[in-house]
Amino acid sequence: MRSIWMAKPKVGLGSLRMDRQESASLGRSEIRVSIKANSINARDIMAITGQSPLPLPDEIIPVSDGAGIVSEIGEDVRLFAPGDRVVIAFNPTHQDGPFKPEMALGALGEVCPGVLASEVILEESALVKLPETVSFEQAACLPCVAVTAWNALFELGSLLPGQTAMAVGTGSVAMTALQLAKTAGIRFGITSSDDSKIEEAKSLGADFGVNYRSNPNWSEIVREATGGMGANVILETAGPPSIAESVRACAQNGRVMQIGLKAMEGPPVQPLDLLVGGVSILPVMVGSRAVLERLVAAVAFNKISFPIQSRFAFSKAPEAFASFLDPVGFGKTIISHETGDYQ
Repeated sequence: MRSIWMAKPKVGLGSLRMDRQESASLGRSEIRVSIKANSINARDIMAITGQSPLPLPDEIIPVSDGAGIVSEIGEDVRLFAPGDRVVIAFNPTHQDGPFKPEMALGALGEVCPGVLASEVILEESALVKLPETVSFEQAACLPCVAVTAWNALFELGSLLPGQTAMAVGTGSVAMTALQLAKTAGIRFGITSSDDSKIEEAKSLGADFGVNYRSNPNWSEIVREATGGMGANVILETAGPPSIAESVRACAQNGRVMQIGLKAMEGPPVQPLDLLVGGVSILPVMVGSRAVLERLVAAVAFNKISFPIQSRFAFSKAPEAFASFLDPVGFGKTIISHETGDYQ
C-alpha cells in the first residue's frame, strides 16, 4: 500500500512524504477499504502546519475524508461485503447522539491515523454504505464539511421548509449549507467582506447577501432582507468577531450555530439580546456516523452535487494542499486515486 505521512519536527507542506508499507492483516471486525477519493478540509491544513490544538503524534497519515470500495472483511463483519461502495465517518467514536468531549481524540487525521492512503483498515462501525448514484468524489466531500452543515441546519438547527438560514462567510461549510438549505426549501443568506463573493453566492442560489466590512451593523440589513423577522438559524464560522451581531440578526427563538473560531476577541454578546430574543448559541462539532448516514440518503435521493474546485492525483498531494491554501473559487479540493498514480 501507499500512504502520505506528515512527520515532526517539520511543519507545513515540507513535512509530507509518500511511503510504502506492507498491507496489514485484518482484525475480526475490521474492513479493508481501497480508497478512491479524498477531500481536503481546513482542519487538515491546521494539522500539517502545526496549528491543531490536539496532541498530534510525531508521525501520522493526515486527512479525515475519504470514500472507496470494500476489498476485504474480517470474519465477524456482517454489515458489509467485498465490493461495497463506502464513505468513511469523520469520527468513528461518535456513532450517534450528542457529541461528548472525550470523543475529540477519535477524529481521523490528527490523533488517529487518517485516510490519505491507497487503502485503509477500519472497524465496520466507521463506514456508511454509498449508493451507486453518488460518486466517490462527491462522497469524499461529505464526512466533515457536509455533515457539519447538515447537522447545523437540520439536526441541531431543526430548520423547516419556508424558514430562513444564513452563514457568516463563504467558506466550504457555508457554501455546502447553501446547497442543502435550498434543496430543502429554505431561504438562505450569506455574509462576506467581498462583494464579488456575495454575487457568486447569489448565482448559486443565495437569496440575499451583506458585506459585513462595509456594513458593521449587518444584522439590520438581515432583518430588512427578511421582512423584519431575522434568520431562524445562523451558521457562525468566525466566532467572537461577529457572534454578537449574529445574535442580533436572529429571529425570535433563533439559533446561532457556532462552527469555527477565527479569532478569540470581539464585541461581547449582550445578555439582554439573548433573553429578549430567546436566542440559543449551540456548538457544532461536525456530527455522528448516524448523521452521515442520513446525509448520504438525502444527497442520493435529491441528486445533490457539490462544486469541486480542483482535482489532483494521489502523487500530487502536496500540490493539492497548496491549491487549498490558494483557492480560485468555491468548491472542494479532491485527491483522486482512480488513476492508480502511486509512484
